[in-house]
Amino acid sequence: MNSFKDIAYQILEESGKPLHSKEITKIALERGWLKTAGKTPEATMNAQLVVDINSKKEKSLFVKTAPSTFALRFKEVKISDKGKGKDIIKKERLPKISPKISTKQKGDIAEARIAELITLYGDTTLSCYKPLSDDEGIDLIVKEKDSLKIMYIQIKSRFGNNPDEIFVATTKSVTVADNYSMVLIFCFFDTEEGDLWDYLWFVPAPDFIKMANSLDNGKLYGFVAGRKKKESNKWDKYLIDKRDLANMIISQMKRI
Repeated sequence: MNSFKDIAYQILEESGKPLHSKEITKIALERGWLKTAGKTPEATMNAQLVVDINSKKEKSLFVKTAPSTFALRFKEVKISDKGKGKDIIKKERLPKISPKISTKQKGDIAEARIAELITLYGDTTLSCYKPLSDDEGIDLIVKEKDSLKIMYIQIKSRFGNNPDEIFVATTKSVTVADNYSMVLIFCFFDTEEGDLWDYLWFVPAPDFIKMANSLDNGKLYGFVAGRKKKESNKWDKYLIDKRDLANMIISQMKRI
């Protein structure tokens, strides 16, 4: 288990009923799931769940049913019963991302979604190829049909469910070429929606080199951007609708 919230989710899912934060904590400690040096882990458990509910509102996986008592949130789904001429409201538990998914798997998922966007939404046909080895920082190679022009794309993704979360990423400086044939894409996978956020950052490599933070004596470039509002930081002008990605690549190819 990775956090108090992960632990609470698992215990509440098994119980099928609301539980007091003290009871959730007691079960977690008995199972050896909770490793904490704090003297009042039940208070921490309560605080973590309350903050999650207050910050995420309807998107929180938890609901408060009584003082310090919590249950899992359900979503309501309308099912039409044509035989009886009425709608039935069915409650389904909100899904949660698997805690066992690896960093590499997350990266592969994001790269696959980016390839789908490039393939589906371009005004002209683009083809995507994945290198057998990406040790040069190239995650996708994109080619325009009937042309020899190629774009090299490095993709940095983050997974989460908080719209206020700051997007932070680093990339090795040796993998970023000072050439407009290379682009960096920064994308956020919203685990509540089960898809990429509606916007992503599309940054030509030369622009990225000029604007990124230099870290570790120049060995790394740092990218820091907010995603709550489009007008939040110096990377604003590179934030695009994800469905415009293919046409941005086509436009970028004209600069090569």
